[in-house]
Amino acid sequence: MELHHIVYSVVPYRGYTVRAWSSEEAVVEVEQALKGWFSPFEQALVRPGVELRAVVKSPRGFLHLVRVFLGEKLDEMKRGGVVSHIALIPLDLAIEGKLPLSYVEKAMVDYTTSKSIGVGKVEPLRVEVGSLSKDEDLEYLKTVVDVETAGRILSELSKPHTKLVVIFKRDRWARSKLAYGLAKMLAVHGLGEYMVSTEKPNDAVLIEFEKVALVLDRIVPLSRSLSWSVVKIDERGVEGVVADIKKTLERIYGAASGGETVS
Repeated sequence: MELHHIVYSVVPYRGYTVRAWSSEEAVVEVEQALKGWFSPFEQALVRPGVELRAVVKSPRGFLHLVRVFLGEKLDEMKRGGVVSHIALIPLDLAIEGKLPLSYVEKAMVDYTTSKSIGVGKVEPLRVEVGSLSKDEDLEYLKTVVDVETAGRILSELSKPHTKLVVIFKRDRWARSKLAYGLAKMLAVHGLGEYMVSTEKPNDAVLIEFEKVALVLDRIVPLSRSLSWSVVKIDERGVEGVVADIKKTLERIYGAASGGETVS
């Protein structure tokens, strides 16, 4: 399947602007969805070997997957700079078609690796996906977030002007997967517009978006002018917690079969 995408980065002799696009309509949609912030993070966060992720849902029926990283040899002096690569995923394809956002991410990485950072009109992203019986993003969500915690997240983000920090003490890859699952859950719940990010966006972006969820491994300094809620995800995951509870109950009440006490 094919998806439209754009690249915001340095253009020789022009500086930072929309550098590449697969359609003019995609540029307009992304600009509206991200409220003019094609790269929503402070440049200081973008370091060699570090990639940032965000998912933005627009009220016009798209999920936007934002991948921010450092590119090389971008301007007229062959200097590097920040690259914001954004793919547009139609909501019906993401939800009803069960398209995993991790597949889209892989297609984005493959594209910039094999075709470099283009300039001007470029071809759409090609995403390889077979027949999927389950939504992999939501399946991952279910392995690390229990029902009660998921309900709390939905409840918080259903309120107006909500800013939520989800503490998940895993690496960036795991936090990206959780962010994808949360973004899908919020879309299924019917929220019209929101951002889910693996790093703190700049304060102007936080003010522009009414609903924001940050999936972080720790608490970071946050604007005092905004009201924040915090949800902590047990890093062992749901299965580990259930196993620990079962083990404790067996030690107290005895094994389920035979009534023998666990020593």
